[in-house]
Formats: sequence, C-alpha cells, structure tokens
Amino acid sequence: MRVVLTGGGGFIGSHLLARLVGAGMDVTMVGPHAGKSRYTASLIDAGDVRFVRCDGAFMWQGLRPALEDADALVLLGYVMPASSSPAERLADELRRNVAPLVRLLHAAQGAPRHVIFASSVSVYGAPAGVPLHESDAARPATAYGVAKLACEDALRFVAATWGWRSCILRYATGYGPGETVPRAIPNFIRAALTGQPPVVNGDGLDEHDYIHVADIVEATVAALRCGAEGVFNVGTGIGTRTIDVARLVLELTGSSPEMVHRAARVDPAGPIRIICDTEAARSQLGFVARRALAEGITEEIGWFRAALAGVAQPAFAVGA
Repeated sequence: MRVVLTGGGGFIGSHLLARLVGAGMDVTMVGPHAGKSRYTASLIDAGDVRFVRCDGAFMWQGLRPALEDADALVLLGYVMPASSSPAERLADELRRNVAPLVRLLHAAQGAPRHVIFASSVSVYGAPAGVPLHESDAARPATAYGVAKLACEDALRFVAATWGWRSCILRYATGYGPGETVPRAIPNFIRAALTGQPPVVNGDGLDEHDYIHVADIVEATVAALRCGAEGVFNVGTGIGTRTIDVARLVLELTGSSPEMVHRAARVDPAGPIRIICDTEAARSQLGFVARRALAEGITEEIGWFRAALAGVAQPAFAVGA
C-alpha cells in the first residue's frame, strides 16, 4: 500500500509512522518540515520513508507528482495558530489548517483515493449528554473545533465529488510517551517530577476520554487496512475526571505535593463530560482500546523521567 502522510513528525504521527513502516507500507511524508521526532528523521535519513518538502500552505506545484501514485492519504498535519483573541484565532485556524487541506486534496485529484482525516471530539463542543455518538450534532465551542469540523465537511464534499472513500476519525484526548504539548497529563507529570504541585483548573470535575497513542495508532491502521468510510469516534468509552488524573499521577510518581486549584470560569450547565460511544469503531474497524490509563501514564512518566535526566531517546516508545 502506498500511503502519503502529513504530520508524520508529530506526537501521534511519529508513532503512526513507526507502525506503517513496520507493516511494510510504502510511505511518503509531505509538509514544510519533518517535525521534531528524531525517530522520524532517522527513517527519512535511512531512506525508509520519502520526504517531500513543500510550503505549509500546500501551494507548491510540484506536490501533485508526489501524490499521483498514492493509494491512501492519511492527514494528521496541524499548524498551531499564533493568534490569541477568539476572532483572530479562528481566522488563523481557517488560514493555516482548512485552506491548506483543501489545496492538498485538490493536488491529489485524479485516481480513486482513500483519505483518512484526523479529527477530534472537540467538534461536539459541550454535549448535553454522554456517551457521544457519531450521529450527535456537532456544536464546536472552540476555534480548533470549528476548524476540524470545516475540514471534515471539506473532505466529505471533495470525496463525494470525485468518488473517493473518506474516513473521519474523531480522536478523544490522546496521551503517551512523546507528548509535549501543555495538556493535563503532561503538565501534571512535569510538575510531579520536579516537586511542584499539579495545578487543576477549577474543581477538576470535568470528565474526558483519555486514549493512549498506541491505541490511536491501532485504530488508524485498522481504518486504513479495511478501507473504512464514514465517521468514527476513537476513544475508550471511559470518562476520567481531571482531579482523578492528577491524583493518579501523584500516586504513580510517588510525589507528595498537594494539588492546587486555580480559579476558572464556572459553567452554569455543570462539569463538561466528553466520553465516546465506541461501538462503530468496534463493529466496523474491529478496534477496541486496550491500554489502561494507569499503565499508559506509567509509560509516559518513564519517558519524562528520561527526558528530564537528559537521556537520549526517540520521541516515541510504543506502537512500532
């Protein structure tokens, strides 16, 4: 299988790249750079993965030849907006992520394609109830969610127009070795390992569906192999409160600092609960998340311990 991948040097992308290469797939990465993963760089240097450098807006005319032989496109690439105000951030999201995706799809016009897009449960916004079903109305409450939903709609439109198969994977909250973005789990781990108190926004009663990066990779590969079409939640179906995640990190690191609660806006509707219904992924992709939260956080703690000690290591540890 010939696969074109965007975002192969990122957190999820480097894990997925390892899995694709290990499965014997022919992989071409496209994008403005190869990302920060040393493992991704080593695969490119060894010639195991081709890398086609182009501008981040995908306006390069030479992109079409790199795509013409692809059986599938797996689109994980994402560019973080630089703006902070809501309106500017939304404009930035549309400019940096939605418009480039449309250009990339246009450059791939021609032969039948299977396109997998990495979306997010953020498209649901703050749902009225759980678990979240793929048929539930999408009401994104952030610029990120709006942009992800716009990308979904663009892909569906293009796929219907050109007779492609489109697969949208709505990832729940990913975590695992190699995660460096400022989210709850890595923030709590960094604090605990440096003797600082974990900082919890508000009362910490919001619930999220945390899924290990190795499980995200397995779901993505399963969708790729079976040529899946449609929309699929990729999660565990289990919700965990933020305050309980912080307690678990303290327990697993053996740290003693008491957590600190930072004032946050109180939602009159109560704590947000984002928990996925995973039946569609189970029945159509044959995917079930297998990594328990405590096990996965233990792996991520080990990765951070090594990083803080300055031990050289790849930016991934599982999923190969």
